[in-house]
Parts: sequence; structure tokens; C-alpha cells
Amino acid sequence: MVLNLLVKVMKGSESFRRESLGFILFPNEINVYKNVVPAFKKLITASGAAIPIESWCPRVFFSEQGRFPAYSDQLETILVMQNVQPLDFVSGPRLDLDEPHLLLMARQIAQFHACSYALRITNESKLRQLVDAIIPLNFVQDGKVFFESYDIVFRHTQERLYQYFEEHPELLADDKTRSNIELLRKSYGKNPSQLMQRCLQQDDVYSVILHGDFNRNNVLFKYGSDGTPEDVLMIDFQENRFGTPALDLSFFMYMNIATDLRESCWSKVLKCYHDELIRCLLEITKLPKDDVRLEPYSYENFLNHLARYFVYGAIIAVKFLPAMMASEEEIAHVVHYFHNDVRNEGFRTVLKSCGGEAASRRIAEVVLHCSRMGYLQFLWD
Repeated sequence: MVLNLLVKVMKGSESFRRESLGFILFPNEINVYKNVVPAFKKLITASGAAIPIESWCPRVFFSEQGRFPAYSDQLETILVMQNVQPLDFVSGPRLDLDEPHLLLMARQIAQFHACSYALRITNESKLRQLVDAIIPLNFVQDGKVFFESYDIVFRHTQERLYQYFEEHPELLADDKTRSNIELLRKSYGKNPSQLMQRCLQQDDVYSVILHGDFNRNNVLFKYGSDGTPEDVLMIDFQENRFGTPALDLSFFMYMNIATDLRESCWSKVLKCYHDELIRCLLEITKLPKDDVRLEPYSYENFLNHLARYFVYGAIIAVKFLPAMMASEEEIAHVVHYFHNDVRNEGFRTVLKSCGGEAASRRIAEVVLHCSRMGYLQFLWD
């Protein structure tokens, strides 16, 4: 029997790893594969729930962190997993996903989130143990921006967004929309990292162990003979956090749903997620549907909670969509400045222009949708 394997390790000097948050990102991913997924598997297996946990991620053979003298004299993380390309798992479309892709992703992340809720009800000490092992990944820490290069990208792309609104006042003709956008700009336009940090708030009701970077870049699809996606695998848990499920949901929904599809399938994706979440939660816990402990997770209550944090995905989309829509030449400039000189005026220039008018229009449409959905109401509360 021959197995195709992939090995994932940290690279670079200790200073590079520290500056690039390697000592947070890589250990957190190791923790997911070594501790979180096995704990969830044990929970599901013991309950007999019909949840296909074996198809959540590629098979993992080794997931450890520590010192390996035969390999290096530095602190290392080593992840060995199955290469699933021979099993016909491939990357999906580069940017926009259709409804079948979106619903597959929604169901799978619902299954993952449901395990946190089930543990909260049946074994809260185990949930706390898993959460305590996650190294915090903040946008602001001890009153200071934690990852300056990301903050610079956030600020430049926010500047682009508001400049586009200034150039197209017709987009803000509605009084409520204009008031929302103006307050968003006034409150967080110059300090978007503070807004992102706000979205990391935790509570004892809705917070779950997250994928943390859930979008089409970090999943692999398997397709049927007719080209329809039939299965999906999650990969790359480096930005794993404990927080509101809105972080995972808003990220892939704002990044991967095109404007013309957003109106028709937005509610469908959310309903698909919630239906699967409740199905899994009931199957694992064996609670009756009317159990008082499930009341916070009713569809209405859940949507009300999500609405307070869905701005997270919108701001992420404003940051990333232009680069995803950029030319190869523009991308080369973005990468060069990001790795070499984030304070260079050339970096600001390319971030405000890459992807052209189409990218500017799309990020504006993302924030307008965010306003229409009531996701900016928190600004007024």
C-alpha cells in the first residue's frame, strides 16, 4: 500500500517566525489536529450521531510540536497528513462559489461548530480544556495593534472603500444607509483593527471553536461526473480561534458569494447552516427539541446574535477581494511590498488601485449589503 503524504513545517529563522506569528499560527493548527478533532470524533462516536467526521479533514498521521534534534535546533511543529489529490480532491473556483459549493461548506462548518455547543451542554470542562489550549490571536493586544502589517492593509483598503463612496454619492442616497456608512467611517475608518478586535468578543452561550480562516482557499472539493461538488475537506486551521460562529460564516459568505447571487442565496446558506447545526446538536446530545438549553440557538435568536458580528467578514472582504481580483502584475507588487516594506507609499497606491473599478465596486456592494442586512446596527446600540 502506497500513501501520498504532505509534510507541513515552519520555515525561516526564529526572528522571522516570531514576526510572522509562526509561534501562534503553527501550534494552533497542531492543536486542532492533535486535540480538537480527536475530541470531537470521540464525542460523535460515543453518541452514535450521523455526522461524517472522517470526511472533515485529510487523514493526519503525525501532529506534534516541540524540539526534534535530528531535524533542527529550533522549536518546531510537524504536521504529516494524507495528500488527497489522488482521491480527486481539488481547489474550487478561484473566487466566486455557486450554491452547491456554498451549501456544502455551510453544512460542514455547522457540523464542526455543533460539537462545541454539544460539549458545552454535556461536558463543559472538556470544552474549556480545548479552548484553553488555543493561543490567542488578536488584532489588538494590551492596547496596541498586534500585527502591524495587517493593520496597514486594513487602513489602506478602508481608505479605498470610503473614497469610492465619495466618488459615487448615489450609492448612499438612502438616509439610513448613508448614516450607517458615515458612522462606520467615523467610528472605525482609521482604526479598523479595533473593529476586528470587537468581533473577537467571547461569551458562554454562542462562542465555539472556529476554523478561523474558512473560505474557498482553505477547503478542497470533490466533484461528481457532472461537475457538481459532492464532498468538501477543511484544511489550514492556523487562524483557529474561540469565538462567535459569525467569524467563520461571514468570512466565506462575503468573500465567496458574488453580488448577483448574494440576494438570492444569502438566507438559504444561513438556513442550511442552522438546520445542520441543530440536527447535529440534537443527535449528539439526545435532547428534545423544546429543551430550554436549546432556546438560545433558535433560528431567530441565532440570527440576532450573528448580526452583531457579521461585519467581520465584510471588513475581511474589503481587505482581500481587490487582491483576488487583481492582475498578476498587481499581485506581484502587493506581495513585494507586504514582505519588504509595508510603509512604502507604493504599497498604499497598489492597494487602492488593484483590481480596478470592478474591485472597488464589489467591496462597496459588500458594505452596502452589510448595512441593508442590519449588520451595522451595533454601531447605534
